[in-house]
Amino acid sequence: MTGERGRPRHRKHRTIGTIGHRGHGKTTLAVAAGKAAAKAYRQDAGAVERIVEAAGSTRPALAPYSTHSAYTTADCHYTHFDTEARHVGDLLGHASLDGVVLVVSALGAVPPQARDHLRLARGAGVRRLAVFLNKCDALADPEAAGEAEEAVRALLRDQGLDDERVPIVRGSALRALAGDVFWEASVIELMETLDARLHA
Repeated sequence: MTGERGRPRHRKHRTIGTIGHRGHGKTTLAVAAGKAAAKAYRQDAGAVERIVEAAGSTRPALAPYSTHSAYTTADCHYTHFDTEARHVGDLLGHASLDGVVLVVSALGAVPPQARDHLRLARGAGVRRLAVFLNKCDALADPEAAGEAEEAVRALLRDQGLDDERVPIVRGSALRALAGDVFWEASVIELMETLDARLHA
């Protein structure tokens, strides 16, 4: 059996989390991802129910400060944990994450909390990372996105990561959530990036 994009339906179950500073769009991205997945991929209600059940063993410890959603992409079944910035350390300590998405606003400098969250993720043994450069729709100067991306890559290098191997997706979670097709594509690009990194 194949998916609507022609790929075999041999999906892995993967658990991810969003990390990053308050106000940079972690929760908006988590909600937009679920909505975009429902629109772009054929959803299997039974599979989604199994994802929720699989998350049950982790959920009690995370319940005081975290929410989770479940969705299906072309290659993976995802449990997606989202938490407040101040509880990222708790999330990383209680959830066995296959990967994380660092959400950074393209507006302004990279916040110190992004550095702290990367350090915590690496300390928790999370090795698969992607970056969502959010709020690109609000940039007056198109070149500013490139400057913001370079600032993130500098942070990654400073943390001892190979910045050329960490994918950075430019997008707008808020506009994607509102149904803007152009920006929905950025969330789908992120999902396909995660599929490629986490499916193996």
